[in-house]
Amino acid sequence: MIPGATPAFHPVIELAGVGRSYGDVAALAEADLVVHRGEMLAVVGPSGSGKSTMLHIMGTLDRPSAGTVAIAGHRVDSLDDREVSALRAGTIGFVFQQFHLTPGVSVLDSVADGLLYSGRPRRERRRVAEETLRRVGLGHRLRHEPHRLSGGEKQRVAIARAVAGDPPLLLADEPTGALDSRSGAVVMELLRELHEAGTTVVVITHDRDISASLPREVGVRDGRIEHDTGAPQLPAPAGAGVER
Repeated sequence: MIPGATPAFHPVIELAGVGRSYGDVAALAEADLVVHRGEMLAVVGPSGSGKSTMLHIMGTLDRPSAGTVAIAGHRVDSLDDREVSALRAGTIGFVFQQFHLTPGVSVLDSVADGLLYSGRPRRERRRVAEETLRRVGLGHRLRHEPHRLSGGEKQRVAIARAVAGDPPLLLADEPTGALDSRSGAVVMELLRELHEAGTTVVVITHDRDISASLPREVGVRDGRIEHDTGAPQLPAPAGAGVER
């Protein structure tokens, strides 16, 4: 079983020389990236730049064609599929542009269902779901179904579902892409609050205004990282290495 807890001395994400090809097309090439616990950053680039490929690799949804990936100190290439799934479930929360809420299912149960694989009984899952929804400002919408929510509210439900299990890493893929500017600002403020509470947040976006507003910006173009405004240079403790 792969633990979800991230030791403080391990980066949450380590990409070293990572590439991903699909046939003759190189979607990502020679990507080096280190994200430490507690950071908030944007991976920004135009459509087709490789940022979505990077998201899938960081989220262990895809494996690279070249290079190495470590998540929470665990080398992904040393894990079998079951161990990768366990690492993902315990470490990473995902927020996508599309909300992926099931019609006819209440807000409370949408979030509680995200904890199905945690092994907690239903009453406990619903208790955690309610606490998390109140945390994102939706305590008054617990019994509502998706069709009764605004776009911004739906995205906050999706965020609540992503963080209900308290993952150390949150990957947000174009989280404001389907929202108007006001709702988008509310969602970004919520992501900042989660970051301030200790969650590592990586926002994948094409929006330069959003990326410029975050503490660190990693720019991607033509499958390569072209700039990184805040690559941290934090010394690792003696003897600390990647777990295999």
